[in-house]
Amino acid sequence: MAFLDVSRHPCAALGGQPLPLQLRALSAMAAVFSADAGAARALLPAAMAGVLQPLSWRPGRCLLGVIAVRYLEGDLGAYDELAVVLPVGHGAVPQWQALRNLLRKRFEAFIWQMPVTTARARDGGVRLAGFPKWVADLRRDDGAGRLRCALHEDGSDTPALALECRDAEGHGPARELSLLAHTLLEGVPVVSELRLRQERWREHPGGGARLVLGRGPLADALRALDIGERALWSQVVPQAQALLYGPRRLGG
Repeated sequence: MAFLDVSRHPCAALGGQPLPLQLRALSAMAAVFSADAGAARALLPAAMAGVLQPLSWRPGRCLLGVIAVRYLEGDLGAYDELAVVLPVGHGAVPQWQALRNLLRKRFEAFIWQMPVTTARARDGGVRLAGFPKWVADLRRDDGAGRLRCALHEDGSDTPALALECRDAEGHGPARELSLLAHTLLEGVPVVSELRLRQERWREHPGGGARLVLGRGPLADALRALDIGERALWSQVVPQAQALLYGPRRLGG
C-alpha cells in the first residue's frame, strides 16, 4: 500500500476537509541546538509543565529544534513554514522515554513558534490543533552547497533570523518517522501525529547548521534562551511526504 493511501474522514473544524491531511510533496531542513534549560522549561504552558520535560543535553542545558519546511503540494496548498520546537519527554527520567521513542523512530516536541507564508496554512493549523501559526515573510535562498530559510519582519531586507544548513551529495534510503506535536487547542493540551516518509535525507551529526539571530521579537526571544549558534545535529530532506492526523488530548 502506498504511504498516502490511508482511510480519511471529514473534519468539522476544517469545514469537512478529510483527515489525515495529505502533504504530498515537501522538502525540509532541521537543526538541534542547545539552550538554557530553565528558560526553555518556562516556555511550556502550565497545563503541560507537570507532564512534559525538556530533553537535557548536559547539566543546565537542553535541546531546542528549528525546522524549515517547504510544502510543495498538499491539502493546505503550497507554503513555507519555520518551526521552533522544544523536544520533550515524560516521567521522572524523560531521557529514557525519549530513547524508547528513538528506537521506534518517534520524536516528541512542544511546538513553540510556527510562522508560515499563507493565511490558508495558518487558519488550517490553528483550527485543527492550535498550532501557533502566524503569517510571516519567509524567504528561501538555496545554493552553493547550503540551504537557507530567513524570517524577515516589517519589510526589511535584513533577516530577523535565519537557519542555514549544509547540503551535500548522496542521501540515505527511504524511511518512515513519526513526530508527536504538543500544542494547546482552546487551552487544552493536545497531541497531533505527523507521519513522515523521507524519500531522501542526509544527517550531519555534530553540526552542519547555524542559526543567525538579528533583531525582532522571535530573535530576541531565542537570544533570551541563550541558544547556541552552532548546531549539535542537523538534517536535510530534499524529498518527503507526510500525513497529519487530528489531535487527541494529552494523556488520552
